[in-house]
Amino acid sequence: MSKEDGMGKFLIVGADGFVGSALMKALAVKGHEVYGTTRRADTTGGRRLFLDIEDYDSLVIPPGVDYAYITAAISNYEQCESDGRAYDFNVRVLPRLVEKLVGAGVFVTFISSNTVFGGETPWPEEDAEHVPNFSYARQKADGERALRELLSDAGRGEDFNVVRLTKVLGRDTSPLPGWRAAWRKGEAVEPFSDLIFSPVSRAYVAHSLLTIGELRIAGNFHLSGADNVSYVDLAKAMAEKGGVDERLIVPTTSTEKGVRLAFSPTYSGLSMARTTRLTGLAPQTLHSVVDDLYREMAAGAEVVF
Repeated sequence: MSKEDGMGKFLIVGADGFVGSALMKALAVKGHEVYGTTRRADTTGGRRLFLDIEDYDSLVIPPGVDYAYITAAISNYEQCESDGRAYDFNVRVLPRLVEKLVGAGVFVTFISSNTVFGGETPWPEEDAEHVPNFSYARQKADGERALRELLSDAGRGEDFNVVRLTKVLGRDTSPLPGWRAAWRKGEAVEPFSDLIFSPVSRAYVAHSLLTIGELRIAGNFHLSGADNVSYVDLAKAMAEKGGVDERLIVPTTSTEKGVRLAFSPTYSGLSMARTTRLTGLAPQTLHSVVDDLYREMAAGAEVVF
């Protein structure tokens, strides 16, 4: 159920991160009281709380906080493949942290990924079966399952939701800085035509998570781009927006460049049928993503809402 005024106190676990920092700003701009955790002990104070997430029992929840977002995770694909600590963090530590928060009366949003669906089925719905096919995806799927088991056993299955994201872009997300640098010098870029994704902007994700938080509805939600596109499509949209000569885009493939892709889906986009019905949020078009990226660039890396 949603709060009557939507103005509870929020906690962001991972407030220094790519999504967490933008979400913290979006909540503050909307007038919410928001706290964030950080592992940088020298930056704590006020509403910045120190937390080593692996020591989750040490978290002191600020009085009045009744909603939390778990934006922290180990998401580097190579680290998830080679470092056993990544599995422990994503599958054991984070669900236990959620269990602690829910046990204290806090509703929780747990951030997950489109990779849990494997990328071979177009537009999987919010309650579709998981078919992960590489380490990071399996860890996100196992983390979701562990979370549900913990909270179901405690009779708290209606006190959290899972929000899965497609690829989130900001102005400094690779390969965008390299593209901009090349275009400034009049040089061509070589985006991959065989790398398919369904991008969303950091601003869109922050705004959407804010909306989901104000509504506080249990279950699964998706935030996705409106189309499955290639990096060539993104480069062309950015060039058009920025007045860049399209001849400075020379498509190539990962195979031609000898690049091994850990996740190379046929389909990346997620169905948002349930999400749209319950929240009013719609998938983000590619042109909207590019508009947000240019606003962020103009603002000097600040996310603009």
